[in-house]
Amino acid sequence: MPKSEGVESKRTAWPAAAHLLLFALIIAVPLLLLVGVLLYRASVLEHQQIEQRIVQETGELVGNVERELDRHLAILKALASSSALAAEDWPAFYAQARSSLQGKLYLVLTDSSGRQIVNTYVPYGEAPSRSGDPEILRAVLRSKGPIVSDLFVSQVAKVPVYSVSMPILHGDDVRYVIGLGLRPDTLQELVGSPNLQAQFGATVWDSKGTIVAGSRERRTRVGQPVPIEFREHADHAVFEAIDLDGNLALAATAHLSGAGWGIAVTFPATVVEQQIRNSLWLWGGTAASVGMLVVVLALLFGRQITRPLAAATAAAQALGRGEPFDIEDSHLSEANAVIAALRQARRDLDASTSALRESEEQLRAAAEAAQFGAHQYDVASDRSHRSAQFREIIGVGESSEMATFEAGLGFVHPDDRARIRQRKQEILAKAVGRYELEYRIRRPDGQVRWVMDRGQVMRDPASGKANKVVGVLLDISELKAAEQRQQLLFDELNHRVKNTLSIVQSLAQQTLRTRPDPKEFAGAFEARLQSLARAHDLLTRESWGGASLAEIVSAALAPFLDEGRDIRIGGGDVTIPAATTITLSLMLHELATNAAKYGALSVPAGRLSISWTVEPVHKVAAVDLLWQEEDGPMVSPPKRKGFGSRLLAASSVQLDARFELDYAPSGFRCRLRFTVTSPPAS
Repeated sequence: MPKSEGVESKRTAWPAAAHLLLFALIIAVPLLLLVGVLLYRASVLEHQQIEQRIVQETGELVGNVERELDRHLAILKALASSSALAAEDWPAFYAQARSSLQGKLYLVLTDSSGRQIVNTYVPYGEAPSRSGDPEILRAVLRSKGPIVSDLFVSQVAKVPVYSVSMPILHGDDVRYVIGLGLRPDTLQELVGSPNLQAQFGATVWDSKGTIVAGSRERRTRVGQPVPIEFREHADHAVFEAIDLDGNLALAATAHLSGAGWGIAVTFPATVVEQQIRNSLWLWGGTAASVGMLVVVLALLFGRQITRPLAAATAAAQALGRGEPFDIEDSHLSEANAVIAALRQARRDLDASTSALRESEEQLRAAAEAAQFGAHQYDVASDRSHRSAQFREIIGVGESSEMATFEAGLGFVHPDDRARIRQRKQEILAKAVGRYELEYRIRRPDGQVRWVMDRGQVMRDPASGKANKVVGVLLDISELKAAEQRQQLLFDELNHRVKNTLSIVQSLAQQTLRTRPDPKEFAGAFEARLQSLARAHDLLTRESWGGASLAEIVSAALAPFLDEGRDIRIGGGDVTIPAATTITLSLMLHELATNAAKYGALSVPAGRLSISWTVEPVHKVAAVDLLWQEEDGPMVSPPKRKGFGSRLLAASSVQLDARFELDYAPSGFRCRLRFTVTSPPAS
């Protein structure tokens, strides 16, 4: 119960000098902050301009490299239209190619089986028997279009090269593959262009992440792997990274269209940091100088104000002690007004003391009991008077109108009686005015009710002892019952919210681990939350009593079913419990996401079948679910486990299930076997 003990709270006060100093700071600090904000804004603008320049340089380099590759492709197209090649006059074609290329490039012509026919790097007739890059040959045969290779070591030149190749078609068949062998030096002139300022660095890498060319000293790193973070970031987005020299830098990346190659442009982060550091030093020095000036001025002018105020304070203290005081006027008009008020207060103090005492007596006598269940206790006689409403609440008759202190505790529930006795004794003994208690009562008929006992203690002004207590008793049983029902609802809601938040937290952590890029993280995390939301909607529709397996599968694949994809769903009727429903929905979502990226749902002709069987085993239902993809791209086992693989493995443990993954060439398969406590629906 709240209690008032008459303890005077003292408000913390500062001297006038401190207020003057604070006033000066209020004026100076915003100005200093404004200067700091302007300096910081200038640094931010410089930072943004550098980022824009990095993105611009990246775009220009991408355009230059793509134009260079297009130029080589135009050379190939011109040679492919040679009449000597059409007539299969290989010596003449060899001579024509050597003359056209002038020794700067070398040409390789192979048939569809990989046999080299012409190689201008060596004398005619001495070409190697097989292609030096069979991987590119296979890529051209598959795509029937131009291909830019990754960096590889030439079997004739014995140095790192890359090639630009294209097919020569006979009808729909590839008859020959013609290609230009190019050294990385051909790109050095573009990457190390004089237009690229000295502080900028550029790097070009192939689809495997091998460096093909670099600006200035980076050209010595040809053939080395490019940092992985360069390959993972989105195009034309500036980010912080460690450059090839091991220094922190701002970087932007972009990829060549169709080639799978990437380009990165970097700018030293130390340059930007130095600009910000200089601004902060300037702002800090200015702030320190102004602060010292403010302190000195506050001390000088503060003395002229604090002296009269100190004298007025001493006079006020004397007035409080009832002692006379003598104080002279000062040159500060506000202080003189305070002194005049103190003098008048002294004259009025004696006259008002008597009136104040009389007013306090009237206020004590005017206190009345509340409207319902009123009671009044006289301390001296140890007698309590109870109103009719009070007796009705505790369930007693008119004969119990009067009672002693101890008898008045007889209607209190035995479990609460000792506590209430102690609190009421404390209220009477201590300097407590108003009080409020809540406890249970037991009526003569055995009924237990909750009541609120609220009242006011009246005390003798001279001794401070309690002489009377007036108050009311209110029946709050229905309010307590409502609070208990509300608490039960809160506990259930809290349990479900905690479970859902735990799942969302786990999804966020695991998604962030595999999708560090904010855009990729947002897309993947949103898709998983939508899958979780669909599962919650399904369970809410069923009052969280579980859901059928067919509805769970349909909800997980809803985005693809809405697109009219070839998806077949079917199996025995079975109800999945609520906890299993959420876990199974997340597993199906990961399988669908994988199919949309790499499997059958990634191509229009792909087909997907989800089927299951249900068999009763003892008192549970054994579910055997099969996920089968067909007519999709050729699949192969992943080189490393991503979030989806980890989620499937962890979820199978949670379901006490067995699952099998089969990366068959004909299509990916996943088999999941688990049991549920609910039997198959009839």
